[in-house]
Order: sequence, then C-alpha cells, then structure tokens
Amino acid sequence: MLSHDDDSDKHPYWYARIIGLFHVVIRHPSSINPLKFDVVWVRWYGRDPDSRYQSGWRTRRLPRIGFVEYSEDDSSSPAFGFVNPEHIIRGVHLIPAFHHGVTNELLPPSNSARLPSEGDVDFNFFYVNM
Repeated sequence: MLSHDDDSDKHPYWYARIIGLFHVVIRHPSSINPLKFDVVWVRWYGRDPDSRYQSGWRTRRLPRIGFVEYSEDDSSSPAFGFVNPEHIIRGVHLIPAFHHGVTNELLPPSNSARLPSEGDVDFNFFYVNM
C-alpha cells in the first residue's frame, strides 16, 4: 500500500503479510441498519533500520525489509493491524535474505502469524523484488 510517512520519497510503499480476511457486521444502537466492513488482518514489515543500506536503481540493490518486532508496549510500532482492502495496491514478490539468517526474537510462537512450515522463526530480512 502507499506509504503515508513523511519520508515516503525514499520508498513510497508499506508492506505487510496477509494473515486473514474478515467481513465484519457492526450494529450500533444509534443506527437502524447494520454497517458492513471488509478488513484484512496483516503482520507488518518495516524497512531496514540500517541507514547505511541504500537501495534503488542507482545503487543496484533491492529494498530490504523485515518484520516489525512484536511488543505489548502501546508506544511502539504495532506488529499487527487491520487494513481496508481498498488500500492494497497489489501483491509483491519477497525474496528471503538467507545470508542474514533467521530469528525467533521478533514474535513469540504463533500458529496464526506463521505458516506451519516456518516453525517458530522468521527471516531477519527480505528483499523486495522489483
């Protein structure tokens, strides 16, 4: 989806893994008709925090992203969220950065946020194929 960050000129997109699609019906006492919403539950990726890593056509390097670390602290960036399906632009091909290895420190064991084949680990980084 399009980024709403102030520095979106560096990279104009946000990335997320789709975990689930939901159709929500909300009934409120002040409304006669129920409201219907479609939402997408996602696990967010964040850009590589290493400012030395430059990507793009000039540097001939693919953008590098990784999962946002899960935290119960409300002041940190959320690892999960809900997105309006209308804001999703399209799918993207992510290439695991095998060289950087895997970690189990970003998220506790989770059957809903990971595929069974992934075990309880995440790749540290992915390259966004362009």
